[in-house]
Amino acid sequence: MTPEAADTDSEQPTSPSRRGVAVLGDRVLVAIPQDGERRSKGGILIPATAESVDKKGIWGKTVAVGPHVRHIQTDDEVLYLPDDAIEVDVQGDTFLIVRERDVHAVASSRRDGATGLYL
Repeated sequence: MTPEAADTDSEQPTSPSRRGVAVLGDRVLVAIPQDGERRSKGGILIPATAESVDKKGIWGKTVAVGPHVRHIQTDDEVLYLPDDAIEVDVQGDTFLIVRERDVHAVASSRRDGATGLYL
């Protein structure tokens, strides 16, 4: 085998599960909260797979932000509605993609331009 053929054999294409991912536009990549199950006020256990009739927001940790996101940074906690999110698999882990305009609140340790309300 020639050296040129050996070089091309050693360069294998990157598998789809190991590609780098860049979040585009005004999108935010959010980790799915681990506490998927919740309890009602009466103590009934509601599984994560159950459709919610109410519009209850969910807090999630920001993993990455797109270049046009202005008010959210990585590691911020964001409040969003589950219906506004798109579920995606990235390198074997499941995340949600949410538009910045669909984020209702941001909780962070920074205090730039804060309103005085701390969650």
